[in-house]
Amino acid sequence: MSRDKRRVLFHRSWTKFNGGTSGGQLKVRDAFEHIKHSASFFPEVYFGPETIWFDNPGNFWLPYRDQGLAEWKINETDIIFFAGKDWKIFTPEFAHNLPVPVINIAQPRHTRPDDIRHSYLHYPAIRIAKSSLGKQILDDFGVNGPVYLIPDAIDFDLLPTPLSHPSNDILIVGLKNEGMARQLYDRLQSRNRWRWNKWKIKVQVPPKLPTREDFLNLVNDSKIVLFLPLDAERGAEGFYLPALEAMVMQKMVICPYAVGNIDFCLPGKTCLQPEYNVEALYQAALTALKMSEGRRQQFIKAGTEIAQNHSLPQERSAILSLLAQTDDIWADNTLFSRP
Repeated sequence: MSRDKRRVLFHRSWTKFNGGTSGGQLKVRDAFEHIKHSASFFPEVYFGPETIWFDNPGNFWLPYRDQGLAEWKINETDIIFFAGKDWKIFTPEFAHNLPVPVINIAQPRHTRPDDIRHSYLHYPAIRIAKSSLGKQILDDFGVNGPVYLIPDAIDFDLLPTPLSHPSNDILIVGLKNEGMARQLYDRLQSRNRWRWNKWKIKVQVPPKLPTREDFLNLVNDSKIVLFLPLDAERGAEGFYLPALEAMVMQKMVICPYAVGNIDFCLPGKTCLQPEYNVEALYQAALTALKMSEGRRQQFIKAGTEIAQNHSLPQERSAILSLLAQTDDIWADNTLFSRP
């Protein structure tokens, strides 16, 4: 690695079979890759000793397994890049007195007192929020340090080409709300039998499919996709990438409000956005299933247009720009509370 580049140090770990497969892991991995394009910085990653490597092709970090550092050691010129529970590698005392700058992806649900990451927001860090409302929630909470908005982005090249004739009339994505997904599926199937609609209905509930490609192909093979994200009562979403990916694949999207999706899930324009309850979601599904092709195409056009604001080059530029400003931000003691 070139000596004239400055290291950005990452920390990752998981203990479950599906570890490394979440949207959060994907976006940290994307940040890692963005930094590889920098003329001034280079990334390195340390995998905590608790990490369990399963033979799971969906793990976004599996290709980097042999690149992991042998030990966690901070150099005085480093910048640390944290997300999720990465802070646990520090004692609270050390985290309050960090010798190097930290960039930290934070989610609005971290402000909830029952969230294990709640206390981390009191540590000094330069924070990244994924949505305008997420930034506002973090600012209003009073995190220790400034918050910058860098929305999530999509690698358009990895998405399958939209199918002109999908097999499924509607897909219910219920990985985060299995009970409600099954209720909706049962009600729609009952309506199917009663009215002889012959709709082809699919439901996705845990466990996850082996890879993200499998999930994207399932979405692509569906005309309408009804998403059940984390609702506000359960902490809400930081962004919610799957709904935006579905828009790119030219799907009619149904997605209730989930905080982080506020900037692209626009009710009546890019998606249907019913209240987050079985009855409202069921009625929205019927509306979508009965919608005229012309009206459906209006939603699809608006969705594909708004998705153009979320390309990987845009995200890369924003992250590298923030890195370039890190020293100046970190040196501004008016932005942080330090012992």
